[in-house]
This record gives sequence, C-alpha cells and structure tokens, in this order.
Amino acid sequence: MVHTTSMRQFTARLRRLFPLRVGALVLLLIALGVVFLWSSKEADFLLYPAGLVAMGLVGACALLVTFGTLALRAEVKKLAAGLPESLETLSATGTGFRFSGLRGWPLLDVSLSWVAPSGIEVGLETIDAQLCEVVTAKERGRYTRVVRRFTVDDVFGLCRVSFDVAWDAALRIAPAAAKQGAELAAGRAQGETLANPAGRAEGDLVEMRQYAHGDSMRHVLWKVYARTRKLLVRMPERALSPGPVSVAFFVAGPDDEASAGAARLYVEAGLLGADLLFSADGVSAPARSARDALEQLVDSKVQRARGGDALDDMASQMDPARLTSCLFFAPPVDGPWREKVVGFVRRHQLDASIIIGVDEGGEAPPPPSRLQSWLFRPDETLDVARPTLGKLRAALEAEGLPVTVLHRGTGQVL
Repeated sequence: MVHTTSMRQFTARLRRLFPLRVGALVLLLIALGVVFLWSSKEADFLLYPAGLVAMGLVGACALLVTFGTLALRAEVKKLAAGLPESLETLSATGTGFRFSGLRGWPLLDVSLSWVAPSGIEVGLETIDAQLCEVVTAKERGRYTRVVRRFTVDDVFGLCRVSFDVAWDAALRIAPAAAKQGAELAAGRAQGETLANPAGRAEGDLVEMRQYAHGDSMRHVLWKVYARTRKLLVRMPERALSPGPVSVAFFVAGPDDEASAGAARLYVEAGLLGADLLFSADGVSAPARSARDALEQLVDSKVQRARGGDALDDMASQMDPARLTSCLFFAPPVDGPWREKVVGFVRRHQLDASIIIGVDEGGEAPPPPSRLQSWLFRPDETLDVARPTLGKLRAALEAEGLPVTVLHRGTGQVL
C-alpha cells in the first residue's frame, strides 16, 4: 500500500514537471507524420511548411514554459510567506504575498493554488504590476506549514509545468460567525432562572414568620400585632441571582463549519449568558471567555472523527450544580456522535437542546429529467444532505432533544 502511494505521488510529480500536454503531443505527432512521412512521398508545398510551423510552435512553447518556470521558481523561493496572523472562512482576504508573475515573458500565464492546507480558494489580483494573492478559506483550522503550487502555461494550452514551494508559517483560520437574526436567542439561552429554596435570602420582603431573637424591629408587622397579638416579621423570599441556564458544547463532525459559525455567534453575542461555560471536542478544560471558546472552535476541526468523545471529560470538570441543562451545537450529518450525545443526556438527566448550522437554504431543486441528465452533467454542489438532515432531526427529536436548524448566512431558523 505504501509502495502504491509512493508510485502515485511520483507519477503525479512527473506529470506536473513534464511540459507537453496531451494536445501538444497529438499536434507534434501529426506534424512529424506530415513532415517525414507524407511530404517525403509527395511534394506538398502547404502541409510541409504547416508541419514545420506546428513543430516549431510546440518547441517554442516548451522552451518558454520551461525557462519561465525556472525564473519564477527562483523568484518565489526568495519571498516570505506573506501570511496574516488570522483568516476567517468565507471571507476573501489579501495575504500580502506578491510576485511579478512573468509579466515580461510573452505567451505565458501564471496561476496559483494551495496544496496545504486544503480547502483554500486562491485568486490573483494585479496591483502595481505585480500579482497579489487573495484567498478564501472554506474550513477552519490551525496550521504551521503552507504549500503553494505555481503553474506556468502558454496561452495556446500546449505546455504546462507546476512546482510546489513550502513555507513554515503559523496560520489560524476561524469559522465565520452566523448572522444574528430576529428572535434568534432561545429563551433558555437568555437566562431563564427559577427560584431556589436553598438560595441566599435576597428577594423582596413578601414572606412572614414568627419573631425571633435578633430580628430587626423595622421588619415587625405592628398592625398584625395590634390585631392578633402575634409578633410577626417580614422576611425576603429565597432566590438565586440569574445565572447561566446552559452549558454549551460543540460536537465536531463532518460538514460542521456552519455549526461552528452558529456556536461562535452564541458565544460572542452573549447569548449563553454572562457566566460563560463552553467546551468543544478535543479540549482539556471548559472555556469561560469568548476568546477561549473561539480558540476551541478553531482547534476542534481535527476531532471530526471523534465527535462527542470529550463529553464525559467535560462533565467531570464541572460543578454538578451547573450541569443541569446543556446546549449542543452539532453537525448536520449523522454519525456516532449522535449516540454519544443521547447517552450523555440520559446519564446526567439533562434538559438539553441542539442547534445545527447549515449554509444552504431553500428547498432542494427538483430532480433533473432524463433528457437533462443526458445533456448536462449533474451539479455536484446540490444539497444532497438535506434528506439526511431531516432524518437526523427526526431521530434526535424522537429522543426528546429539540432541534433548531440555523442558516448561517441569514441567521434565520429554518
């Protein structure tokens, strides 16, 4: 298996370095056949020079692409990584990485992409006669190495050469927060609290009891004493100050970027209360500030295959009095995490609810007709997970867990 992978990598690298593309090879073979086979038998004054021109064009493009690639590689190897300290998903950001782009070379085009980290769309803008990099990240994460792939090709599409350059640089990509729509904050997340009979007496003076030694004379009900000859005093109701109702937990899983954006919104907008207690998969201790919670969301990407594993560790580090209710941010794709969440809620007898973030909205398009299927290639970006999301929601609600589906782009509850 390792040998097969190494061979594939070697073949892919060789294909990137070999300048001639399939079209160039076909054109070169036809030109060779015309010049050395066809024209040698018949004196053709049209095809023979055309074959020579075709051979010269392929050779010239191969030389230009090869030497242009060498010049570009020598230039970019001297440049710094040019990365900002932080990026945000779904936001096009200029990185500060600039290069000449072989502007003085004829017939050559330069393109740029990222090999690592993956999921980065790269565009080039011309500013002051230089090509400036603009990136749009699709997924959050934290990285220590960036690999860019530069591609040089000719305007005829005959030759192409690619090479990779790596930089050791820290890069942090945070999830884009969901927009806050009207009535977004659920009542449970806004701090609904109940009176606690064991709490400190700090409410209004609405209750009465018999007078005891040490009670303030100001609280004596003198009118009641004059009427009944019973010495009663006023006392406050026992109630706790409003506190956070929910402990929030982010469950990592496939396609969880929108859910991470929803979690960021709830954390940064204060929808989880002033006394924040937030935890995400893969962390050692709960976060008590919005900044720490965001860092946990960034690092949770690597835990997608183990979503929900940190629930019991989280519970062991919390005061049992706090762990009475929990708000989960979950991925829109079903997986082993669902059984872990349901089991955790049952073991601790929690009042729990779930928020699932999505990026797509509206109804799924109708299935294509047979003629459309033959004429057009089906769009791979269609929302094929929507029926799966409906089944996931039904399965969670069957376990007594209310589910809210939040659209990240609009903040609307779907």
